[in-house]
Amino acid sequence: MNVRLKNIAVLVIVALLGVFAYQAYWLVQLYHTMSEQVDNDIQEAMRVADLKEVFLRLKSIEEKGPHGMMDVRAGVEEDGSIVAKSVTTTQVTLDGDTLEQKTGVVLRSSPQPDSDSIKSENAFMRMLEEQISVTELAAMIQQGLHLGVDRFEGTRYEKYDTLLTAGLRQLGLSGDHRLVCIKADTVFSHATAGYTPSKRARQFVYNWTDYGRYELTIEPATGLVLREMIGILMASGLIAVLLGLAFYFLIRTIIRQRTLDEMKTDFTNNITHELKTPIAVAYAANDALLNFGEQADEDKRRHYLTLCRQQLERLSGMVEQILSMSMERRRQFKLNVETINFSELLQPVIEQQQVKADKPVTFTTHIEPEGLTVQADRAHLSNILNNLIDNAIKYSPGEAHVEITATSTALSVADHGMGIAADKLPHIYDKFYRVPTGDLHDVKGYGLGLHYVKTMVEKHGWSIDVSSTMGEGTTFTIIFL
Repeated sequence: MNVRLKNIAVLVIVALLGVFAYQAYWLVQLYHTMSEQVDNDIQEAMRVADLKEVFLRLKSIEEKGPHGMMDVRAGVEEDGSIVAKSVTTTQVTLDGDTLEQKTGVVLRSSPQPDSDSIKSENAFMRMLEEQISVTELAAMIQQGLHLGVDRFEGTRYEKYDTLLTAGLRQLGLSGDHRLVCIKADTVFSHATAGYTPSKRARQFVYNWTDYGRYELTIEPATGLVLREMIGILMASGLIAVLLGLAFYFLIRTIIRQRTLDEMKTDFTNNITHELKTPIAVAYAANDALLNFGEQADEDKRRHYLTLCRQQLERLSGMVEQILSMSMERRRQFKLNVETINFSELLQPVIEQQQVKADKPVTFTTHIEPEGLTVQADRAHLSNILNNLIDNAIKYSPGEAHVEITATSTALSVADHGMGIAADKLPHIYDKFYRVPTGDLHDVKGYGLGLHYVKTMVEKHGWSIDVSSTMGEGTTFTIIFL
């Protein structure tokens, strides 16, 4: 059973670790994917800011009046390459004559692989089928437009920085950054005040033409990615916690069921022996009276009848406790609470315990006030006292000394017996649990007494406490709330 339980526990732990590892792997991959998407968004923000800056210059040129013409065209060659042509026509005055001056730039991408069989009529359709080609076409058109506008007016670096900052904020990146614009004959650098890039800072480059580029330095967008993943992280964490709790309660239930099964087996063995003993003793005493003429001897007859009564009372007590525990589990179980004179209740209990005890017993009682009354169920309070006193006697080697103290707020039963070890105290109220007695083998019981006591005490709305010292004794205290 132990080996099987360990195997189940190992399989459950391995399964949990596997689930958690797979979930962690999935979350890490998602984080990298979202980080790459943020990087692409930053790169796109640089391109869009450049396009906006170019259009702003176009609008400014238009407002200043005609300076010439600009023609930007793009297409796909037979080899699959993309060609963008930018032609700028400006008017110049030479010797009193107005002449037109044309300046053109041709941009060409690399040929597409396996392009020998590409024909002009389907080259454009193939380009549309490949997203990278469409993206490259748009980029080359933008470069061609950039080249044409640059002929009339230089790049506005400060405006680009403003547009880029706004674009980054739309992405949720409002942190510090540094922008460097590098052109053939110009270098523009601007950084957020007080910003010094860390070792983890990322750098993004956008080439607007062959002779100019933007370099953006910004801190990693870890916070942004984690904020976007917060819902997934919380859901994953909740699922992990729920799985962990489910498996924990599963293992704990299995262990408790196993322990309960062992305790029930021990209880069955104990109760079998406990029931056989009073039956056998009463049977032997009755047989002696019937068959051996012992009834003629008054002293022996009284002795055997007393013995029968004691054993029958013991048997009745065991049956009563078992039935009481069965009733306690029923929902319709109710206490019959009444006002009880504690002294009148206690005296018969003490007499019964003295009669059934197999050793000398001394009782000391302290009841204050003298006519103390208690609101309780008479039968169950009597059983509570019987159980506590019976334990005090059983676990007292030699002569037993039992002290009973009752006030309006508490009831205590103390002995001077062997005591209970500190590590055993948390378990004494468990059903079927019996405190180990070491070399003392004459202590009888079946592990229901203290469980019954605690259950009935709580049914009354009271509480119970225990203090014990090994070799000095144990005190049970019931507090009336």
